[in-house]
Amino acid sequence: MTTETAALLRSMSDEVYASLRPQLDADPTGLDTPWDTVRGLEWPLVGIAEESGGAGGDFDDVLALAEGLGRNAAALPLLEAHVAAAAAAGARTDTLAHRLAIEVVAAGDTLEVTERDGHLVVSGSARRVPWARHADVLLLRIPDPRPRWVECDADTPGVQVRHGENLAGEPRDEVRFDAVVLDTARSWYGDDPLVADLALLLRCAATVGAMDATVSLTAQYVSERDQFGRPLQAQQSVAQNVARMRCQLSAARAALEAARQAGTTTAILAAHVDVAALATTLARIAHDLHGAMGVAHEYDLHRYTRRLWAWAEEGMRQDTARTAVGLHTVTRGIDHLWSDLTA
Repeated sequence: MTTETAALLRSMSDEVYASLRPQLDADPTGLDTPWDTVRGLEWPLVGIAEESGGAGGDFDDVLALAEGLGRNAAALPLLEAHVAAAAAAGARTDTLAHRLAIEVVAAGDTLEVTERDGHLVVSGSARRVPWARHADVLLLRIPDPRPRWVECDADTPGVQVRHGENLAGEPRDEVRFDAVVLDTARSWYGDDPLVADLALLLRCAATVGAMDATVSLTAQYVSERDQFGRPLQAQQSVAQNVARMRCQLSAARAALEAARQAGTTTAILAAHVDVAALATTLARIAHDLHGAMGVAHEYDLHRYTRRLWAWAEEGMRQDTARTAVGLHTVTRGIDHLWSDLTA
């Protein structure tokens, strides 16, 4: 992606999300005009080849849009819709034409899938599914010996959605399947690890965007807020903490870029761990510098910091990610660690 393209996407995403903010603030868990606007721009399909039903562009364009989502704290399922579209791209399905398709991943053995008379019967539940209440289509990831995807209409008999939210107030719903019968013709085999990696990397980019906004808001606050007759930023400890926040942001960007260039599962897991740790520290410093103002509902800081805290554990819990990186290191050997993370 060229510098000019990155600047254009950054400016465009900020402009679009700013215009949608009044409606998003009025109904943070709704998906009316704001989502139609984003779909009209084909942002969920950016980075997917046109011959596969996408809008074209490269992966760096997708990362730029994901970062814009986080920088503007936009309550929209852009990342989730893109992951579902990437999973379905190239398959003989009309998933990409639906208003919203969402991937459903059930942890452990919470979903039971059996094959009967040319149909799949699904029972069980999947927790914390983003935006499931608004989905037209649910894409079930079934951990067969070969990763398998099954398309399920949200209004299929036996499908129930129980509403829930994460710390940031974003929809994270429980989806229950009560002996749901699905046509095997609407299933296909795909490369599951690549989709899982994509989801983590996009979340890292959105987190970097939210960190960027947090740093900007904090720097503005300490420059405008006076204490003892001078701006807060004139105090050495405050200036040092703002500088530390900028370092946290730079390190997170470096981790994201390293994972993007390497493209390996290990590098992406490492970025997920690093970005989450850096974001948590940055959020704490931001609230320390804001004091009571930082928790005021009318003030914007919580829109970003609640996302930083919530997103750190989404996609994959931090302890699971650390364990996965450790196991890969043990398997490959310590001599390969640096090349695996940076190649």
